[in-house]
Amino acid sequence: MAIFSRKGGGGDAVALQVLADLNRLSSALRSGLDERAAAQIAATTRSILRARSVAVTDDRRILATTGRAAAWDEPVLEQTASIIDRGRLDRPTVYEISLSDGPAEVVAVALANDELAIGTIHVLIDQLERRHIAEMRELASLIDTQLQLAELERSRAYAAEAELRALRAQVSPHFLHNSLTAIAGLVNTDPVRARSLIVTFAEFLRASFGTQTDLTTVSEELRLVDAYLSLAQARFGGRFDVTLNIAPEALPVRIPFLTIQPVVENAISHGLEVRPGAGRMRIIAENAGPEIAIHVEDDGVGIDPEQLERALSGTDSTPHVGILAVDTRLRSIFGDEYGLQIETGPNAGTKVTIRLPKYLPTRA
Repeated sequence: MAIFSRKGGGGDAVALQVLADLNRLSSALRSGLDERAAAQIAATTRSILRARSVAVTDDRRILATTGRAAAWDEPVLEQTASIIDRGRLDRPTVYEISLSDGPAEVVAVALANDELAIGTIHVLIDQLERRHIAEMRELASLIDTQLQLAELERSRAYAAEAELRALRAQVSPHFLHNSLTAIAGLVNTDPVRARSLIVTFAEFLRASFGTQTDLTTVSEELRLVDAYLSLAQARFGGRFDVTLNIAPEALPVRIPFLTIQPVVENAISHGLEVRPGAGRMRIIAENAGPEIAIHVEDDGVGIDPEQLERALSGTDSTPHVGILAVDTRLRSIFGDEYGLQIETGPNAGTKVTIRLPKYLPTRA
């Protein structure tokens, strides 16, 4: 990519100003091409190119202008329609407009996302030079890249939201039916425990379906896990033991809702339930500097590592849809380095590790 230049001295200061302009532009483009982003595109373009006026459009209207007012709305919209209709992405368009102080040249470039023209930038410079046209192409290319990243980020966010809906829907009707059956079986033999489990069941449903936010805390998530385990223990009659070892530093850490519970459910349904005899599960949350690590470990029947790897890569189906959805959401929200780490093997148990940053990154 070409280096944007400005005439005049103070090279270091100018370079720092350009970097600051581009950083603000990158932040504004995270929401896509809207009026806020267009205003920042106009301001950045004018600052970098020392332009007289700048207009930014989407595919049909002017979103933002900056600089000395110019009677150019009509030609800007006419040229925008021509650029969009022709899909002219390969080179800038130079056209002439009439101003009160005489004719002036305007250079326009298309903004594109996935090879589709979605808007334009129009720049009026008092003394238009070839370098301005080249710099406009480079600036538009940078903006196009940021718009594509914004689209990808939105897609990842939609994917994470879809995974959360899928996880809520996955709270198994089979599990709910069995929980109610287990509670019903205790009504006559142990009515006190039955009443307690009814309250627990109601809390579990409220937490599973009532939470409106995608993020909760480790502390709140463990309350959901505790309710789930109480119902599972009632169903299985104490066939497995659970131990918890939770570092206090982990409790306030923000975590995607329904992260630990699906992993615990997977350990019971696909590990301990089909294991002959009694089993054990350990849930550990460790302080790890700027992160925490949560481990869910069972001594159940384990998983075929090759089949699991194919499932996590999307090349094979899996009955372990809960942990697959959790892995997808963690990567969508925090990045690929925060996917699940799974240690397992046939008849060797399973250990799932969830790494989380203690502090979520802030956005401008």
